[in-house]
Amino acid sequence: MSTNAKTTPKSEMPDLAQKVREQVISTVQQGQQLSIDAAQTWVKAVSVLPTPDLPTVPGIPAVPSVEAATKYTFDLAADLLNAQREYALQLTHVLGSDKSA
Repeated sequence: MSTNAKTTPKSEMPDLAQKVREQVISTVQQGQQLSIDAAQTWVKAVSVLPTPDLPTVPGIPAVPSVEAATKYTFDLAADLLNAQREYALQLTHVLGSDKSA
């Protein structure tokens, strides 16, 4: 599975590193699809079982959905990763500029 230019920015890495990156991402995505397929099969199998409604407790706010909590967590992780990336790039720029002087 190849990635497109929109989602994969071209970097200054050699072509071999780019190919390895694409292969790693493809392998991870295949594994993810297998786990999604397994989860869907499991959900179909247990969907016939009765599930009780959870009681509400006055004064305690409703718990967000699993999907909302997952999105929030990944948004937070992406923000932290972007901050770390910016920090690392600034640091490499500072440390790299001494070599060229």
